[in-house]
Amino acid sequence: MTTNTRGKIIEYITRHQQARVHDLHKALLLSTAAIHRQLKKLLQAGTILRVGKPPLVFYTLPPATEAAQTQAHGSLPVDAQKIIETHFLSVTPDGKLLYGTEGFNYWATLYQKNRQTNELAQEYITVIKEQRALFSRYGWIDATSKLETTYNDTYVNHLLFQDLYSYKTFGRTKLAKLVMYAKQIGAKPLIDEISAMAKPFIEKIIKTYSIDAVAYIPPTVPRPIQFIDEFSTQLHLPLPNIVLTKVTPGDIPIPQKTLSTVRERIVNARDSIYLKNSAETSYANILLLDDVAGSGASFNEVAKKLKAVGVGHKTIVAFALVGNIKGYEVIREI
Repeated sequence: MTTNTRGKIIEYITRHQQARVHDLHKALLLSTAAIHRQLKKLLQAGTILRVGKPPLVFYTLPPATEAAQTQAHGSLPVDAQKIIETHFLSVTPDGKLLYGTEGFNYWATLYQKNRQTNELAQEYITVIKEQRALFSRYGWIDATSKLETTYNDTYVNHLLFQDLYSYKTFGRTKLAKLVMYAKQIGAKPLIDEISAMAKPFIEKIIKTYSIDAVAYIPPTVPRPIQFIDEFSTQLHLPLPNIVLTKVTPGDIPIPQKTLSTVRERIVNARDSIYLKNSAETSYANILLLDDVAGSGASFNEVAKKLKAVGVGHKTIVAFALVGNIKGYEVIREI
């Protein structure tokens, strides 16, 4: 009876390409409780997929070609799995987040069809180990030298990243992908996940540099949920907040990521970001926070304005979730 019921469910979904519990209830004349039981077992076996959220949930069959290709790649080496589980994330075209080895197999199947997964895994481990050498003993990347080689005058004492923006061959890092999609769609669950990842780093920075107050670089593009606002709420740092505000000098707001030269980015930051209160308390050590550091122009221009009014007169630390050590042209998707 049970097997027959599952077979009927699969047959219905195969014929119609999709099904809701209501559809199965009407077509098969079974109770919704019985249907839910069989759907749960089919999901656990990987026979069907669940798409959507209540009250609009559909059940479909997994794409046969992708499943077969993924299986053909074989399993990853045991020594690679731990690193990949920690660092890798794929995002499917229909919005699924595939973490670790599942995401790696999916990525290899889709984008590296002519290469063996084991070979790619070993290359990925090599890349990760090379990039990890850039991290300080505190766990973050010190990119201060990038500012010093980009600008004649620097006002940020320390520029720190939690992670790099991208890796050669493998594209954007796990954190960069999370930040990109969290910003684009204002997804609070993603912002919660990012905040939980970042908070230990930020708390360590506050302690290491004896930070007295924090300031968040304001966003340019209007969105219903602003990433940086929700991020600051989730962090809930027990420090005074220096409020920065973004204005539009011209007729339209111009995001930093659309500008192609350092000079343009300096002008954009200088002329559009201001202290809401120019008579701020003269804090000695300030932490500037942003999601992404491209050229570093926003950090440097804000630091210049802070120092001009005696804020951060001792140390200004700038921290971005992701950034590039060399160049900035690649950071345009976020």
